[in-house]
Amino acid sequence: MGVYEENIIPIKISRLAEYVSRVKRISLDDALLYIYINPMYEKLYDERSKWWYLSTEALYDEFELWRSRQTQDVGYEAFEFYTYCLEKFALAERISGLRAWVIFKESEVDKYITDYYDLLHTQGTEYVIEDIRRFISRRKI
Repeated sequence: MGVYEENIIPIKISRLAEYVSRVKRISLDDALLYIYINPMYEKLYDERSKWWYLSTEALYDEFELWRSRQTQDVGYEAFEFYTYCLEKFALAERISGLRAWVIFKESEVDKYITDYYDLLHTQGTEYVIEDIRRFISRRKI
């Protein structure tokens, strides 16, 4: 990636954050979080995709398209179970829901829970929370 691209991406992100903030009526910090947690963010730095050439509105549309695909991929029951696990884990660890969410994202617990929903949702809460702890500890190694 050239110097031009490396310098234009922060500008694109700033403009995208302002646009997201305005369209979704959220703070600029929340808009940045929206951008940074979306895998589309990484594509901005992909030399082959050249996403940095898109307009702010087109980038936003791509981010929204990715989000809509993600919510359709996971069924309602799996999402409900994931949320249940997230909240129970936060309570068990005595942390905020947001902190639990970050841990789940960083260690890919969210994907683990939804991928193995059929098996996990038949287990007791204590077992599932302990299983999540084991999964997270294995990811740190």
